[in-house]
This record gives sequence, structure tokens and C-alpha cells, in this order.
Amino acid sequence: MRPDKALLIVDVQNDFCPGGALAVPGGDRIVPVLNRYINVFARRKLPVFASRDWHPPRSSHFKDFGGVWPVHCVHMSKGARFHPGLRLSRGSIVLSKGMDPSREG
Repeated sequence: MRPDKALLIVDVQNDFCPGGALAVPGGDRIVPVLNRYINVFARRKLPVFASRDWHPPRSSHFKDFGGVWPVHCVHMSKGARFHPGLRLSRGSIVLSKGMDPSREG
């Protein structure tokens, strides 16, 4: 693998997995595959990034405050945590998004 590669894992959070506020059916089935990729990138010392929705409790993103989405991935909540089976490597970079309460998206 070329040294200019990186792995980006997008929003593998409890609220997007079965039982979560915005569950994707079978969304947790990708976790073992992602763990294999994480291991490959870590062994080759290539960067691993993981994005996460990380909303404040009162956000214009949510229906109750003028947005279109149900409450999900509120920072520090169980729903906002990465899926418990996801094994991010040491040195993985976490990218938080959706933190501005006045902006949709």
C-alpha cells in the first residue's frame, strides 16, 4: 500500500447501529471488517481517522429546535460513543462534527 493512503471511518456510533436513535439496519455488521482495515493501516503506520457526530443537547440540527433530525449522538452520551466492538488503533485521529448548536448539519 502506498504511503499516501489513509483510512477514514465514518460515524460508527451506537446511535447509528441497531437499537440507536437513527439506526441503520445491520449497521454493526461492518465493524469486524473495519477492524481488519484498522489493523492493516496501523501495522503499516498509515493514518486512521474516525469521524463522529458530536452534537450539543440543544441543537438546531434536532427537530425540537427547528431541524429535521431526532435527537442523536449527543456529546458524551452512550449513543454518541463509537460502537463497542470498533477497535481504533493507538494514534487514531477522531474528527468531531456537528458541534455548532446554531448550524444544521
